[in-house]
Amino acid sequence: MPGKKVRGALYIHRQAIGLLSDADGARLARALCVAGVKRIDWNVARIESEVVALLDYADFREDPFPALRGSARIDLATGAVVQRAFAIADNPLILHRKELLIDPLDPAIAEWTALTADLESRDLFRDNHLIGRRRPWAERLASAGVRLDGHRLCPR
Repeated sequence: MPGKKVRGALYIHRQAIGLLSDADGARLARALCVAGVKRIDWNVARIESEVVALLDYADFREDPFPALRGSARIDLATGAVVQRAFAIADNPLILHRKELLIDPLDPAIAEWTALTADLESRDLFRDNHLIGRRRPWAERLASAGVRLDGHRLCPR
């Protein structure tokens, strides 16, 4: 099953939601019903037992490390919906290992997985809590003497 587990939460891309377990699919469906009256753009869902967040990453397919543009947090117990917009221009939160979120049959998975493998082989994901924003991630790549060219790693 696709998805990335982070501290008990499952992250999954919108195009792969048909592959969710029955329980997670039901949580997402319930969240979408609760949030239905609000206009929410999203392409990634973060599913927990009592909370679902609908996340909007800018240029998910094109950007190897897309920036978080906005979110809607839906509390399944209370029905509360909290929406946030994030400033992308400054130093946005970014998504790593996005290939884990998509359908395993997606044609992009090979390219995205190869990039992650290259980065892992250079130990660039170490101390990952320090690289969750665009600026520190760019600094990490620069200090390793590499840069991104689309979904490929190149020498600086």
